[in-house]
Amino acid sequence: MSTIADFVERYTAVWNETDPGLRSKQIRELWEPDGHYANASAEYRGHERIAAAVTEAHDDFVANGFEFTVHAYQINHDAVRITWHMVPAGGGEVLAVGTEFIVVDAAGAIVSDYQFMDVDPTVP
Repeated sequence: MSTIADFVERYTAVWNETDPGLRSKQIRELWEPDGHYANASAEYRGHERIAAAVTEAHDDFVANGFEFTVHAYQINHDAVRITWHMVPAGGGEVLAVGTEFIVVDAAGAIVSDYQFMDVDPTVP
């Protein structure tokens, strides 16, 4: 991993990327080929399945005028914790807050990524 700040920037960019081809390329660059991503509703393994999960989030949120921003991050050996906010793209109130707990390999590629929703926009 070059730097933690670079990793976090690249990770967040994947979720905000509007071009599906570039988004898939970024996923291949960040995740191990057999990498794992899990949210509260499902688990995804491999680049194609992870790309499908990211595309679903994009279609639900980014395509509807929201973006994901980094609030805080930490690294502890081979683990990275990122706290993110979902906000209107033009700025405004935080609508969702989540935490990613990511395990990387020696080269800095994502082995596992676990998403936790701290404030969920779908729960009243």
